[in-house]
Amino acid sequence: MHTPPIDRPRPFGVLVLVELRKLVDTRSGMVLAAVAVVLSGVFGAGAVLYRQPATVGDIALLAGVPAGTLGPVIAILLVTAERTHRTALTTYALTPRRHRVLLAKASAAVAVSAAITPLALAAAVVIGPVGALATRSALVWTVDASDLFRFTLVNIALALTGYALALAIGNAPTAIVVVLTWPMLVGLLRTASPTAGEVLRWLDMAVVGEDVPRALASFVVWIALPSLIGFRRVIQADVR
Repeated sequence: MHTPPIDRPRPFGVLVLVELRKLVDTRSGMVLAAVAVVLSGVFGAGAVLYRQPATVGDIALLAGVPAGTLGPVIAILLVTAERTHRTALTTYALTPRRHRVLLAKASAAVAVSAAITPLALAAAVVIGPVGALATRSALVWTVDASDLFRFTLVNIALALTGYALALAIGNAPTAIVVVLTWPMLVGLLRTASPTAGEVLRWLDMAVVGEDVPRALASFVVWIALPSLIGFRRVIQADVR
């Protein structure tokens, strides 16, 4: 008796690679990557000019700021790309278990944000000597591993925040506005009201690696709850 072949799901690693490829398959993704590279060079050079003596670690941290800031935006575009480019039907036809696609997108966002630190270090190794030679200033070849580790954690947390908000809201422009304007709004509210500032301290993802209780509270509000809402919305929605 002939047994029909079993339709095996694609390995999860393959799904993650597909999502990573989507980041550079679109014009917006390529533009963001180019902007991050250019600004990383500018910020890294700024560290050489204004921090005397500059260390390789200082240059790497500043060089990674633009990519870290754009990380949540990249995560948002990754989540909303299926709707924007009308590819959801194809994606979910190839991978009917939608939660695997969503988890692959989250993994891709984490991978990109985690890669910012080593790439920033590589940029610092190039920018540091060139900048020191051009400005005739000193360069210290030291790196604070704890600072870089915390920088990596913050970037991952911010990328997951963008991912979760995009899932919950389902609209890229709105999610991007929330992600980019929230820090400015927090600064204004803290200045206007000390009481509001105390409350907002518990909604700051930048404390990751410093204050565990506040980081957990921020994780629940910015990542866990929006992700649960978004997963349910995407999994139950009609594919178009």
